[in-house]
Amino acid sequence: MSDACFQQSTVLQPGWRKHRVKIHLPDRDLAPGVAWNEALRRSMAISIAGFFVPNLLAEFGATPQLHQSFHFLPGVCGAAGACLASLALFMGYYHRNQTQGALLAVCAFTLPYCATWLWFRLTHPTQSAGLMQLCGPTAMIAIAVYGFLMWWHAQQSSLTIENLLTQVNEDDYGMPVSRWQQQIVRVSTAIGFILILLALVSALASRN
Repeated sequence: MSDACFQQSTVLQPGWRKHRVKIHLPDRDLAPGVAWNEALRRSMAISIAGFFVPNLLAEFGATPQLHQSFHFLPGVCGAAGACLASLALFMGYYHRNQTQGALLAVCAFTLPYCATWLWFRLTHPTQSAGLMQLCGPTAMIAIAVYGFLMWWHAQQSSLTIENLLTQVNEDDYGMPVSRWQQQIVRVSTAIGFILILLALVSALASRN
């Protein structure tokens, strides 16, 4: 089968030769910026399960609720933790450093939950608390962990953050090309956003 049968992406790295990457190659054959985007796309998909599974476990009493009036919070922490933990594992595999990747994944998965739990113990939010007060700790931890993982990935790749960001922004590997592919991505994104929004609204309505 000829190379024309495969979608290809030309990647140029500082000090490295120009080469072509095929979609059937493993992640380790991708350039750092391309590998980051590919891992992030997979991690975002995994975060959907990270939202619903902790909520189900908390509803059935398998895991404790963070707040008795806000039953969606384990899902928020789970989605952030699952996304970041998956990203750490993918990057650990990419750099052939699974030990550090696993350690970072454990920290990334537990920190959103622990930070929210500690914040609630210190502030004791009431039933009228807003989403910013409820989800703020998770959001701040997620941003900090995401930035640290990107810095770690850049260090492992012998790149500066600026060079890595340039690769990430210029990468079009794996992006939908045809119109029908783009429409499927838009519809799937809209459905996922609506489902999460309905779950949040339902959880907020159930406390009243």
